[in-house]
Amino acid sequence: MTEQFDAIVIGSGLGGLTAGAMYARAGKRVLLLERNAGFGGAASTYRHGAMTVEASLHETADPRRTIDPKGAVFEALDLYDEIELAPVPDFHEIRGPMLGEPFVLPHGFAAIEAALIARFPHQKKNAKRFLRHVRRSLRALDFVGGGHSALWRIANAADFPLELWAVMRDFRSSLSDVLQRHFGDDEAIKIALAANLPYFADDPDEFWWLGYAIAQGGFLQGGGNYIKGGSQRLSDRLAEIIREENGVTKTRCTVYGVDVDPDGAVSQVRYEDSESGGSKTAEAAVVFANAAPHVVAEMLPEESREGFAESYRDKPLSISLLSATFGLSRPPAELGVTHYSTVLVPEWVRALSDYKKSVEILAEAPGDKMPVLTVVDYNQIDSDIREDGLYAVNVVCVDSTENWEGLDAGAYEARREAWRAAILARLDQEWPGFEAAALSSTVATARSMQRHLNTPGGAIYGFALRPPRSGPIRPPRQVETNIDGLWLASAFGGGGGFTGSMACGAAAARGALAQEADKR
Repeated sequence: MTEQFDAIVIGSGLGGLTAGAMYARAGKRVLLLERNAGFGGAASTYRHGAMTVEASLHETADPRRTIDPKGAVFEALDLYDEIELAPVPDFHEIRGPMLGEPFVLPHGFAAIEAALIARFPHQKKNAKRFLRHVRRSLRALDFVGGGHSALWRIANAADFPLELWAVMRDFRSSLSDVLQRHFGDDEAIKIALAANLPYFADDPDEFWWLGYAIAQGGFLQGGGNYIKGGSQRLSDRLAEIIREENGVTKTRCTVYGVDVDPDGAVSQVRYEDSESGGSKTAEAAVVFANAAPHVVAEMLPEESREGFAESYRDKPLSISLLSATFGLSRPPAELGVTHYSTVLVPEWVRALSDYKKSVEILAEAPGDKMPVLTVVDYNQIDSDIREDGLYAVNVVCVDSTENWEGLDAGAYEARREAWRAAILARLDQEWPGFEAAALSSTVATARSMQRHLNTPGGAIYGFALRPPRSGPIRPPRQVETNIDGLWLASAFGGGGGFTGSMACGAAAARGALAQEADKR
């Protein structure tokens, strides 16, 4: 029997969940299909023995800022009443020889400016100019967004030309280009401003300046937040909204076919249901693909694949990560951990551009060099994820599936265990007693990310945000595909992370609703 729906969502990452929930709230009947045992993709938590592990979330920008696209989603789906946000006090602490004493980057432009001037007094004028440039870029995007009244726009119109110039001047610039213009060869202040680069990319020479200005600028301006109780609560609530609106959500269902009718529009989805057994078919005029285009292409009829894939052929993939979580027997603060997020910059990093070498280190067994590590102590805030007396600390660094190629199961496990031990030893070096307190641990490599997320290369942020060096200027978010009714509701639609994924999902839902209205 063929099931009938208004829309089918393939995959339950935040992009697909957002698209499905918003489409369902518009009065549409939605079917959500997830191949894993639970919903959420990267936005999930899981149990490892007695320890609750957060799959990905360290912090996300405040959705209450007008420029943050999550805000419109939270408003439309009444998520403020269901999801509690725990604020992060400071952005992060940075430890490394390049900076001497640990440097704390706070939230709020005034506090950041004061901290930079106190540490780098010789860069006072340049620090002020750089932060003004970030603020103007954010304000330009805020001005053209949909979060303000016409009266507000009129009142702020006088500043718009300067703010627009800030965006257009560096539209084709990399992060390195802008930092070099402001600070020259002073690498210490560059690291102070972008130590958490692996939240977005691995190479400042190839990371789009506006990606930094929007994402990092959002954190600097409005602070970060953690979803209290873990990211799974957001994913589960979005899936629940679909069910509340007469939709259906299924796990352990693998989609293997997306059919296209003679007019070039999606018509149905074929999938294997592991719960009930057997192949099933569901019909819908709209399909939201929460997946990489590479994966979606293989689901399409052979004659449709080439045209679909053409738009994505030369787009580079984002980075992947290695993520290790340690469960401690005592609060990390007792060992000397002082901040929610700490970036450990190794001695071999002498410039921000050296960050790109970090990924290569994991291609071998641990040696003299350690990669740049970001350490997050969930116990510094009201995270509500501690259970059974274990205090969770997460550590991430840039990784690539290429680092693990050619290894059989035994060699892979041996390398992974070696890096778990090396990272733990590094943390113990920074905070003596850490290793003795670690009662539980788990490590996910880029290969793990590839398996769980089903993305090429284990890419976690979709496509890399590279500067548009040539060709026409196109909007970075492109969720509509060349196949009528098929929408890309994932980070691959134009933005990674929680904010980017939800923005792509919302854009796909709104686009599908607008397209339907035009056809009436």
